[in-house]
Amino acid sequence: MRSLLDRETPDSSPVSLILLTASLIVMPLLAAAKRRVGLALHDNLILADAAETRICVLLSVSTLLGVGLYELTAAGWLEPVAGFVIAAFAIHEGNEAREGELAENHEGDDDHDR
Repeated sequence: MRSLLDRETPDSSPVSLILLTASLIVMPLLAAAKRRVGLALHDNLILADAAETRICVLLSVSTLLGVGLYELTAAGWLEPVAGFVIAAFAIHEGNEAREGELAENHEGDDDHDR
C-alpha cells in the first residue's frame, strides 16, 4: 500500500524476467512429473505437492506480468498490484490448507473415538 501511496517505482531487474520465464517453462514440467509419480505410488502427499507446484506457476505468471509490464511501461503501480494478486493467492491457499488440516483433524478424531 505504501508503495502505491508514495508512488515508489521498483528497481529494474532483467535477471528476474529471465528467472521467471525459466520458471514458467520448468514448473509445469515438474508439476506433471510429480503428478505422474504421485499417481503411480498412490501417494496423496506427492499429489498435493504437484498441485502446489501448479499454483507456483500461477504465481510466476502474475509476478512476470507485474515485472514485465513495468519494464515495458514504467508504470510503477503495476508491481504493487502484482504483489496484491500474489497476496490474494497466498491467503486463498492458506485458507484451503487450514480447512484441509481441520478436516483431517476431525477425521483423525473420529478414528480415535472408535
